[in-house]
Amino acid sequence: MNHERFRQFVRSSPRNYSVVVMLTALSAQRQCAVCRHAHDEFLILANSFRYSQAYSNNLFFAMVDFDEGPDVFQSLKISSAPVFMHFPAKGKIKKGDTMDIQRVGYSAEALAK
Repeated sequence: MNHERFRQFVRSSPRNYSVVVMLTALSAQRQCAVCRHAHDEFLILANSFRYSQAYSNNLFFAMVDFDEGPDVFQSLKISSAPVFMHFPAKGKIKKGDTMDIQRVGYSAEALAK
């Protein structure tokens, strides 16, 4: 997702849906092994939600790669990857909306909580 799509689908308001965004750096030149593992877990979570009985059109999953959206990283003041953020439908991002992967990890189970 580039900056234009990020603004359109994640930052625009009003929205009647929330978005969970993974900010990552997957290109080989970035050499982010953690990003690759976290990406796999993020896909497990997104696909599990999509096919679960709890699925609704009120929650979406998106990914921003540094090489496609460096200005997204800059606007969010993100200097490392991976980062998982929840953008609620209404209101601003709170501290709890950014996942602390150092503390809880990045497994699909941890992400789901």
